[in-house]
Amino acid sequence: MELRQELPASRLYVRAEEIRLEQVLVNLVANALDAVASLEGAALTVGARRCGHSVEIWVEDNGPGIAPSHLERIFDPFFTTKPVGSGLGLGLSLSYNIIKDLGGTLAVASTGPSGTRFLITLEGATTHTMAPLEADA
Repeated sequence: MELRQELPASRLYVRAEEIRLEQVLVNLVANALDAVASLEGAALTVGARRCGHSVEIWVEDNGPGIAPSHLERIFDPFFTTKPVGSGLGLGLSLSYNIIKDLGGTLAVASTGPSGTRFLITLEGATTHTMAPLEADA
């Protein structure tokens, strides 16, 4: 397994709650690892870049891709292509809603026989600040 990082030299900051963003990233990385589990030459890329006032964060694998028939439902609760007992089908749905709650977007940027890229877009920030918890808002 090859792990690649595509990160800028300087730090990037986003308006997000750290723990919730971490939960999304862990889920996306876990899904990518599942997608390449049986592949020889498996690779996983995690990257980020500033794009105007936003920051884009992506997780990409070189797995078989997502079937076109599944793309419309990929973020639906309880939708999974994993075998019974291997997943509840909640990870992407929860991740989508977390990013939406943070004012951003989560999308399948590309998919095909050479891999899939999930793209998170969040509002950029200039310094490290914690987003208020929902109870505080």
